[in-house]
Amino acid sequence: MPVCALSAQTLARLMLWLGAWGFQPMGLVRAAIRLGLGLLLVGAMWVLHRVGIHQHITGEFLKLGFCLALSAWCVWRFAAVSELWHAHRRTQALTQALPSLLVFVIAAAISTVTQDKGPLLVICMMMVVLYSSMVGWTTGIGLIVFGFLLIFLIGVDLDVVGSRLQAWKDPFTADHDDMAKLKWFQASAAETLWGFGPGRTPWCGTISLDQCRGLPLQLQSDYTFTALVGWVGIALALGLLLLFSLFGFHLLAQGARMSQQHMKPLAMLDPRHRALAMRSHLLFFSGVMLLLQAWITAAGNTGLLPLTGLTWPLLSYGKASLWLSTWLIFSWGIGEHDA
Repeated sequence: MPVCALSAQTLARLMLWLGAWGFQPMGLVRAAIRLGLGLLLVGAMWVLHRVGIHQHITGEFLKLGFCLALSAWCVWRFAAVSELWHAHRRTQALTQALPSLLVFVIAAAISTVTQDKGPLLVICMMMVVLYSSMVGWTTGIGLIVFGFLLIFLIGVDLDVVGSRLQAWKDPFTADHDDMAKLKWFQASAAETLWGFGPGRTPWCGTISLDQCRGLPLQLQSDYTFTALVGWVGIALALGLLLLFSLFGFHLLAQGARMSQQHMKPLAMLDPRHRALAMRSHLLFFSGVMLLLQAWITAAGNTGLLPLTGLTWPLLSYGKASLWLSTWLIFSWGIGEHDA
């Protein structure tokens, strides 16, 4: 946390430069350079995937970069686009919103070339939240439906989606037995009020599957909610989900309150206020991302949604996820003087 706090000022300057260079109006030449840099970034992520960098790592950097870019766009363009939209100057509003759509397209392309579609669902929903807050929630309802459909329309492997939908519909006759294992595990844990208890939760670890009498190593990653059900029971697992949701909402609300203070025309003339505005937006999107991932993970584990492979931020196993999620939150939740 102190390391994250010390990095806040450097990160703020980087984001301000990114916003000024990437989202300010400019000519066709610099617009072409922007597009070229985006393609270069997609190519670099493809190379990382080809040389064996695991998609869990590239996916975490994708979500982090997307939050940074979206926060920078909000500081430089969101207020103007929102005012144009509500003034019924829709064409101008959509024109100025194009850079944010370019950010989304680049993120979708990276998700496709790295064959990691889980983050794409989170990114789609974050775009829905952004544009719904810009155009109003009446129009936003349509955007929510559209956002859910995007995951199936943009470069999704239909075989993977089909198998997960099959397992979601009827887990005990599907080709893949992941959902069936989760159902069995949670039903077994529910036989006692508080689950299996610490030290008694059956899982396989690195044992071969033919000797497995529990769940595999993936239990502490994609199936974290199921692991909690086995450890402490369904009631406490849901209670922990509620507490985590309140934590995420606290970050979201704090970012929104900070934005109201610093996103004012006169305040934005001061570079310090621009840095604070960037901080507030990044905190807001960090809260949105944490909430979305936690809810999607829990919904997949309980069968309310198909399994997506998303992990639970700050709780699921994964060093890259833990480091980047901590940095994303605490570099903006703590001032440099607190380090």
